[in-house]
Amino acid sequence: MGIWDLPASEKDAVELLQGYGIIPNEHTCKNSHKMKLYFGKQIFWKCNVEECNQHLGVRTGNWFEGNRISFLTAVRFIYCWCKELTSIKFCAEELGIADKTVIDWNNYMREICALEMDEKERKQIGDEGLIVEIDESLFVKRKNNTGRVLPQQWVFGGIC
Repeated sequence: MGIWDLPASEKDAVELLQGYGIIPNEHTCKNSHKMKLYFGKQIFWKCNVEECNQHLGVRTGNWFEGNRISFLTAVRFIYCWCKELTSIKFCAEELGIADKTVIDWNNYMREICALEMDEKERKQIGDEGLIVEIDESLFVKRKNNTGRVLPQQWVFGGIC
């Protein structure tokens, strides 16, 4: 997906997020009736059974619960995050996002990636008779080898 393929409206953004399973495609009310998604000033699920008539916000039970960022801005931020364009200055100027929100969303995106990597099935690299390259790196942030000592993080990787 390129920058020109990004959604142009809230409805398009919600449909894109539904396509990736971030927002559910269907919802049922407490009485097990199928709800319909309505778009207007607000986006919400509504049960059309007359006796029921329940409403549910589209942000309930997904990534966006407790968040006020628009779906369109969220999709644009996710795209920019994948392209490593989420500095506070860039997001404030181009996406109109507050500093704290940029920091929160950057942390959130990192957390999602970490959780995804943690849930992936761990497989053995290589097998008998195959060559496996293994590497390790030590990550620590110190400027000019001076200043306070920060925690070190070893990262190991391998490829067959």
